Amino acid sequence: MKFKYYETRKMKRITLFLAGAVAVASIFANAEESKNLVVNGNAADGLNNWSGIQQVVDGGPDGAKCFEAVGNKFVGSQEFIPVDNNPYQLTGWFKSGDDKPNQIYFGLRMFDENKRFIDSTSVNVQAKSETTLAAEAKKGETVIKVKDAASWQPLMEKKRLTIAFDADDSGEYKDLPNFKYYIASNLEKKGDDWEVTLAKPLAADFSASTKVRAHFASGHYMYVFAVKKNLTDWTKVSKTINSIAKSGTPYRLWKI
Repeated sequence: MKFKYYETRKMKRITLFLAGAVAVASIFANAEESKNLVVNGNAADGLNNWSGIQQVVDGGPDGAKCFEAVGNKFVGSQEFIPVDNNPYQLTGWFKSGDDKPNQIYFGLRMFDENKRFIDSTSVNVQAKSETTLAAEAKKGETVIKVKDAASWQPLMEKKRLTIAFDADDSGEYKDLPNFKYYIASNLEKKGDDWEVTLAKPLAADFSASTKVRAHFASGHYMYVFAVKKNLTDWTKVSKTINSIAKSGTPYRLWKI
């Protein structure tokens, strides 16, 4: 399949991305300071700052240049864009290059201040699931014991249970994004405690009484637009992303 796109405006500490076909992003803070924060968002400088794009062609909106991608492509900008706790707007223009339906996923990748990728699992908490280790857990081990994992069972049944270590149980989720997580392959009540089998060995030692929390495994990106259809004309997509989420990946909130 062939797909074209054109772009303008702003984002968070992220790189803009699109999976499946092709997309463009833009975001702005307010009317007075509105400006495109995406480097070369309108293809004026050729392929500068973009990966996954084959070429720049004529025929964009209002006669402008545009990017073109053919086939199943992951397209992303290369520059990190710092953002704060304010609303931003992501905007893109899309047009099919043939008469076939195109699958489009349009959105963002987010990173922390150290440019570590924030995947959804690191912030998707199971509310009120905090407990503590019932015994010391050593580096290299794949079985841990926790004091209370009754609330974890539904996630285990769905095969989405993930255990985050050194969790903050104050309700403020100050440990997020928590990258010290391990996917669970089994959960079983044994005596007064619960035994959890991890899919991979622990990378560090954790003392008894270390606070842990259940997270649920999820996708990695923040999609603001998804469609599967043939776009015969240039179609504008514009979505507002508001303030920072306390936890999880609520629609149109930064997950940091």
